[in-house]
Amino acid sequence: MRMDEVPFVAAEGAARSPLLFLLAGVSFSLTAFPRRTPFMVAAFLAPLTVWGLLLLFSERRPSRFFPYASALSFLALLMSLFCCYGLIPESTSPSGMIRDEGTVILERPWGGRRAVLVDASSGRYLLKLAPNLHVQEGNRLSFTGYATIIRSRPDSSFQEDLYWRARGTSLEIMPESLSRKDGGFSLSRWRTALRKRILLVFPPRVRGYLLAALLGVRDPDLAEAHRRWGTSHLLAVSGFHVGLVVLGAWSLLSMRKMRDILPRRAALLAVSGLLWFYTLLAGGAPGAFRAALMIQALFVGKLLGRKGSPLNSVSLAAIILLLWRPDWFFDVGWRLSVIAALLLSALAERRLAFWILPASSLFVWLATFPQISATFGEAPIAGMLLNLAALPLFSVLYPLCCILALPSLLGIPGGWLPAGIAEGLFLLWEQCADTASSILPWNLSWHPLFAAIGGGIFILTVAGGVFPLRGRTVAGAGIFLLSAVLVG
Repeated sequence: MRMDEVPFVAAEGAARSPLLFLLAGVSFSLTAFPRRTPFMVAAFLAPLTVWGLLLLFSERRPSRFFPYASALSFLALLMSLFCCYGLIPESTSPSGMIRDEGTVILERPWGGRRAVLVDASSGRYLLKLAPNLHVQEGNRLSFTGYATIIRSRPDSSFQEDLYWRARGTSLEIMPESLSRKDGGFSLSRWRTALRKRILLVFPPRVRGYLLAALLGVRDPDLAEAHRRWGTSHLLAVSGFHVGLVVLGAWSLLSMRKMRDILPRRAALLAVSGLLWFYTLLAGGAPGAFRAALMIQALFVGKLLGRKGSPLNSVSLAAIILLLWRPDWFFDVGWRLSVIAALLLSALAERRLAFWILPASSLFVWLATFPQISATFGEAPIAGMLLNLAALPLFSVLYPLCCILALPSLLGIPGGWLPAGIAEGLFLLWEQCADTASSILPWNLSWHPLFAAIGGGIFILTVAGGVFPLRGRTVAGAGIFLLSAVLVG
C-alpha cells in the first residue's frame, strides 16, 4: 500500500482524538519533572507540547482551530500542574513509633525477603519480612515500628521509590514487633485461597500460566523462559488478558439464547462487573487498569449510542490513571501497555490491507524496544519472530487452559486428564519457542539508532492514525521525535 492510497479519516487531528494531545502534553511534563526541571517549567511544557503538535501536524486550520487549541492547552496545563504536584516527594517521614493494624493487599518475593503491602488505618505501608513468617494476602498484621521514606539506591538503576509509589506508598516500616492473624472476608483472601488451590492440584506449566493469568503472580522459572524468548508480556496481566476475558464473556452473552434472557444493556452491565472483578482479582496492575478503563469507556459509548475513537479511549484511560496516581507514568509495565495500546489503536483507525494485521506484533516489538532495552539492558531478537505467533496462539491457549483446568479446580474426579492435555500444549509451545530462540540466539542492546527507529515507528504510526499520512505528517513525526529525545 502506497502512502497516497492510505484512506483518510473523516475527522482528523484534535477533532478526532483530542485526548491524545492532552496525554502527549502531560507525558512531556512528567518526563521532564524528575530531571530537576523546575516545577512550573515542567508544567508549562504540556500546553507548549499541545500547541506545537497541533501547529506542526494540522494542514487545515478553520476559524475555530485557535479557540479549540487554546482550550486543549489550558486543560493540559491544569492536568500537568496536578500531576507534577503529585510527584513532589515527601521531605520528612513521620516521627516516633507507629503502631497500627491492617490487611495485607500484596505479597511478593523481594531478594531474600518477602515484601508485603499493608493497608492500615493510618495509611499504606511497605514491610520487608523474613520468608519464614508465612504472611499471605488477606492476613491481618499488627505492627510496631519506625517509618522511613523509601529511597532508590544510588548504585542501582532500579528506582525503588517510584516502584512502590506507583503502588500507593512512599513509606517503609522497620518492624520491631509483628503479629499475624487471619483476616475477614476480602478479595485478598480469595486471591490467597485460589493461589493455594492452583499450587496444589495442577502440573507445573498449567500452574504457572494460571497463576499469571488469574492472579498476576509470576513463576520464576516461567518468567525467565519468557524473558529469554522475548514474550514476557504474556505473563503480565494487561490489555491482552483483560480483552480475552471481556471478549469471552461478551461472546457468551451475545448468543441468541442469552439475548432472549438478558437484554443488551443488562449484558453490558454484567460484562462491566466481570471486567472490574477480574482486574482486581488479577492484582490491579497498571496495565490491567488502563485496559479496563479503556474498555469501560467503549461500553459507556455503546450504552449512550455513540461510537468512540480507539485512540481517544486509550488516551482517556491513561489520563485518568495519571491524574489518580502520577507515579504510574514511571512504571515500565504501564508505559509498555500504553505504548502498545496506542500503536494498535492507531492501526485500527485505518482500513489497512490484510497483510498488516500479523505485522502489528512486529510494530509493537519495535515501538517498545527503546523502553525495554533501556530498562532491562537488552531485548531478545527472537521476540520479533515469536510474537508474530505468540499473541494469536495464546489467545486460544489461555481460554482453553482455563476450560481444561476447571474440573481439577472444582475437585471433579478425573480432572487431572484435561489438565494434563493443557500441560502438553504448553510444553509443545515451549519446544517451539526454544527452537526459535536457538535459531535467533542474539540479544539487541540499547543503541541510539535502534531506539530512534523504534520511537520513530511509534510516533509516525500514532500520528498517521489521526492525520493524513503525507509529507507534513512524516516531517512532523521526525521533529516530535527529536524533541522527545531532547526532553528525555
